[in-house]
Amino acid sequence: MIYLKSTLAGLLAVLAAAILIIIVVIVYISIASRSLQTEATGAIGWDPISLGKPLTWLLVVLGIFGVGFFWEFFRIRSK
Repeated sequence: MIYLKSTLAGLLAVLAAAILIIIVVIVYISIASRSLQTEATGAIGWDPISLGKPLTWLLVVLGIFGVGFFWEFFRIRSK
């Protein structure tokens, strides 16, 4: 039962991180679009393609899952 609860906590951590990332991206795009409308100076200088590497995303998701899993695991185990 400890492993099931810890796994669910890990999955919830990944879901919460995904929701947080979506909110941050929406806010960033809205701020960037406003600054580009007022100052037409050229490119932003950020390459979003660099974030599209599958290994990077896999490591990030596994790291978030691991933090959520072990957080719950050690919290339940200490009781």
